[in-house]
Amino acid sequence: MPEVMHAAVDWAAYVAGYHDANPGITEDVLVDARDNRARTPYDWLVQAVPAGAATVVDLACGSAPLAPLLAGARVVGVDQSAAELARARARTDARPGLLIQARAGALPIASQSAEAVVASMALMLLRPLDAALGEIHRLLRPGGVFVATMPIRAVSPGPAGTPGFGKILIALGQNTQRYPEPLDAATAAGRFSAAGLTLSSDETAVFARAVRGPDDAERVVRSFYAPGAGPDQVADAIADLQRRVRSAPVAITYRIRRLVAHR
Repeated sequence: MPEVMHAAVDWAAYVAGYHDANPGITEDVLVDARDNRARTPYDWLVQAVPAGAATVVDLACGSAPLAPLLAGARVVGVDQSAAELARARARTDARPGLLIQARAGALPIASQSAEAVVASMALMLLRPLDAALGEIHRLLRPGGVFVATMPIRAVSPGPAGTPGFGKILIALGQNTQRYPEPLDAATAAGRFSAAGLTLSSDETAVFARAVRGPDDAERVVRSFYAPGAGPDQVADAIADLQRRVRSAPVAITYRIRRLVAHR
């Protein structure tokens, strides 16, 4: 059954409020997720950034989880959330570099100033997407690389039943909710091309983490975008996962896309 958009959702307002209230939550959850090569989603993204990149612009940088992995590059982090940028400034594992509060569609950064632009778990939220892609093209030097990761928001029951990720989506009433810019595989290349970018790679990898204990269960549930879900529905989803982790850790599997494009 195809997914449908919930017409009443104001994603821009929801995302702004969510990140101001929950700075760093995405990193707190995904930093413990690993693929079959022991990589985090952040490791996988950075592996597609050219090793010699001197300047990297990190769009929707959040708490700056990519900064420690881009050692040697000058990292310019951009985010609209003051709370996320404050969390980034407080990092102890690496200096996040220059941090700017701005929107992706209008960046106060010089043209052709970066060898790479990255966007971790955010491209599907950037609207208008065409303006954001145009800004990415503007920032990149000729031959520069854009790398983005995006979560695949879908419930895919298998022989053993609905996996943990899908159970949480269903509990939050999000199993038919699409992101504002899902960038379907059939249209992604055309959207990039219209902005002067050539999409060279569109891959999917699977990352898993174990949910251990009640605090971790609450953190994982709250890390899901759930526009339209009321406090009682969120509380019930948390209670359900907390009940399940009492007997044994619960595995949560994330399917993530990585898109790589060149200017």
